[in-house]
Amino acid sequence: MTDTGKAHTTSTSSARREGSSNSSPSGSHTLESTTVDHCVDDDYDEHARWAAARWPEVEEVVEAIVSRVDMVQRHIERASVDTRDQLGISQGELKILLRLTRGARSQGDIAKSLLVSTGTMTNQLDKLQASGFVVRSPDPTDRRGKLVDMTPLGRETLDNYVNVQAKRERQLVSGLSPHEKSELNTLLRKLLASVRDEAKARESSHP
Repeated sequence: MTDTGKAHTTSTSSARREGSSNSSPSGSHTLESTTVDHCVDDDYDEHARWAAARWPEVEEVVEAIVSRVDMVQRHIERASVDTRDQLGISQGELKILLRLTRGARSQGDIAKSLLVSTGTMTNQLDKLQASGFVVRSPDPTDRRGKLVDMTPLGRETLDNYVNVQAKRERQLVSGLSPHEKSELNTLLRKLLASVRDEAKARESSHP
């Protein structure tokens, strides 16, 4: 179940893929034609071959990986949007409810954790309170602050979202066996660690 709800940003891979439509691959860079169970080469492999031939810096297998991860993310985000629409809550409102699962929090603390302005937070809380999902009360530790807590209706709505979305996400990966899911999870964990290490290295080289 994803709670990011982030609007998808088109990757450079996506942009390159648009350019590969109706183009024939050329050059010496090639992906081996492979078969995994019933899966065969698809248009992402064709795109990767074309991109590698078009731009020397593009590595075919990396391009194929990035393109597929990009598309999987789009499908997961689309499923999340559909689930939120069913329940009538926005991405920002869902994030607030998720922050309240372990109890009341100050309005300022929620705004800081979500990296939003106090004005944006106030507007979102106004809508949640009007819908009966949260209540606000004076913060005993901050004379000008407010504590926010979920109502039973808010918890029910959040539970509904999690249950519906979890079922949808299971459907999205239903084509994989339990062993394949475990293997994919391990590889994605390793990939994410690599991405984070690379990001830290870039940050340290550009203080």
